[in-house]
Amino acid sequence: MSRELPRVEGRSRPLNTVVLLREAYIGLNHRMIERLAERGHEVVRPAHGAVFQYVDDTGTPVARLAERAQMTKQAMAELVAHLERHGYVTRTPDPADRRAKLVIPTSKGREVFEIARELVPEIEQEIDRLLGARRAAALRADLETLRAH
Repeated sequence: MSRELPRVEGRSRPLNTVVLLREAYIGLNHRMIERLAERGHEVVRPAHGAVFQYVDDTGTPVARLAERAQMTKQAMAELVAHLERHGYVTRTPDPADRRAKLVIPTSKGREVFEIARELVPEIEQEIDRLLGARRAAALRADLETLRAH
């Protein structure tokens, strides 16, 4: 999926590593959203990945989700509220903090995780095919180095 990028002074804005990483992520994430829609989860949008990626199976407070996703608590709360309205998560009192509620995936939410687990090997194989197995392995190692740093 190729997307039109912003222009500066009538020309394409120069690409850098960070933009290229983000654009690759957007393209791969689009595949996930398409797969979810095919399997009946049309209400899940790319932004909801911030919830699904960072929620613990035993539950996570909204504040911790927001911190993990590096977004505001208010923005995270809106994403959680949408997913709760559509049956993907529930909010229950946090036994460790009576003021907080835990966001817990429902069976419908866990189905999203299962669909993602099914798609990941396909994406990994496609990356191997496009780059070659050695370059793909080097890319994974380099990305892990950047993530750890």
